[in-house]
Amino acid sequence: MSVFQMYGRWLDIIVILFVFLCAKASIRYVCYWRMMRQQGCQPSCKKAFVRDPFIGLDFAYDRLFQGSPARNLKGSFDMYKRLGATYTVNRLTTQTIYTCDAANIKRLLATSFDDYKLPAVRVCVMGDLLGPGIFTLNGHSWSNARSLLRPALRKERLCGLPNILESHMQSMLRQISFKGSSLDLQPLFFSLTMDIATEFLMGYSTNMLENPDGSAQQFVDDYMVCSTEAARKMTLGPLRFLRSNSAAKQSKTRVFKYIDSYIDECLKRMETRNLAVEHGNLLQELSSAIEDRQMLRDQVLHILLASRDTTASLLSNLFFVLARMPEVYAKLRREIVAAMGDSVPDFSQLRELQYLRWCINESLRLHPVIPSNAREAAQDTVLPVGGGPDGDSPLLVRRGTIVLYHVYSMHRDPAVYGNDVEEFRPERWDGLRPGWAFLPFSGGPRVCIGQQMALMESYYIVVRLVQAFERLEPTDYKPWSELFALATTCENGVHVKMHKA
Repeated sequence: MSVFQMYGRWLDIIVILFVFLCAKASIRYVCYWRMMRQQGCQPSCKKAFVRDPFIGLDFAYDRLFQGSPARNLKGSFDMYKRLGATYTVNRLTTQTIYTCDAANIKRLLATSFDDYKLPAVRVCVMGDLLGPGIFTLNGHSWSNARSLLRPALRKERLCGLPNILESHMQSMLRQISFKGSSLDLQPLFFSLTMDIATEFLMGYSTNMLENPDGSAQQFVDDYMVCSTEAARKMTLGPLRFLRSNSAAKQSKTRVFKYIDSYIDECLKRMETRNLAVEHGNLLQELSSAIEDRQMLRDQVLHILLASRDTTASLLSNLFFVLARMPEVYAKLRREIVAAMGDSVPDFSQLRELQYLRWCINESLRLHPVIPSNAREAAQDTVLPVGGGPDGDSPLLVRRGTIVLYHVYSMHRDPAVYGNDVEEFRPERWDGLRPGWAFLPFSGGPRVCIGQQMALMESYYIVVRLVQAFERLEPTDYKPWSELFALATTCENGVHVKMHKA
């Protein structure tokens, strides 16, 4: 074969490939056009400015040389106020959609649930940290993982929670007495929720409050290193492979080692006590259904850290504000003391405390623990609003498009919450029914499986602390700022002075 014949064949292949790609693109364009026409879609007119609209060199430069930014909740909220509730970032080959519109978020999480999946970046980064589980799986694998956890978190299983809560609350009160009136509540909340979660879910508490320098504290410290690293990697998106952190890798190894040894200890204790699985805890449910030890560890890690992080962050954010608003704390205390004095509450009493519920809701509104999230379109689909000059028309979402939704900004919609959205005002919840405009625990099929446990635990802890202390005052007057991690809490802690009742 001559050189010219060889070049001729390669040219034929290139031409055929070019024609094939053009034909494929044309077919896709016709499909998009038909779908837009059928659904009444219009292109987005709300677009964020990008310095490089072609291949995204500006994004790469910012992430690699300016450092991975924090979540910057206020900055994101300002963008929505400037551009509208739904806007896009367009480049030559990709489009990313940003939204804080309740109708769009409902479509993402519920009514068009099967049209979306977890983004590849989240699956990769979170999977590397936690292994496969409810927070990293899609489709049938996710359904199977969730079905394993659901029986152990049924409402009837919560009947044993009050005794566990009271036991560990007494440990926390002893720690507060030991540390004196001026202290940082945040680490105590994280130790408390870890102790409660491990005893309730696994049957054996880590007892971090009583043993603050033990292996459990090392586990928590290591997990925070891994959590921060995971958050930073997710901001890098497709460039995440360029980041390497040897300290985080060592921490992850210790996290897995601790969970493995912890599971061994829990199973040994259960075997010694000869407890029946049908009356047991989450670990017994999982160990009877999962033979693979690594898979068991992954499921335990997912649910354990989820139940700990969310509740501790909620409590920290709430008491950060209560210390700065003595009138709200006094009103909350009056309600609690009038209803039950200083007696140990039961769950039925907690549900009747209206102002307590308003305070919890207002904290979750102002500082949602998971303030932003994302989905990736698994197929061509449509969002109900975001297209056209006014943003009120449907918007086409092409397969592979990332849709980032911002709960933090949605919780600041003046049309729902009034013009004082930056104020902590529990009274706004009197008669307020925000529906999908309030999503502290997500929504749709992926709604938080431990929501009832988290709320009852939070109610109980708040009541016992308010009963024990007549008033709070801050000892650090820095404004609230977000901690750069997977769950949002106070970057500078919750430094307060507590005055006993």
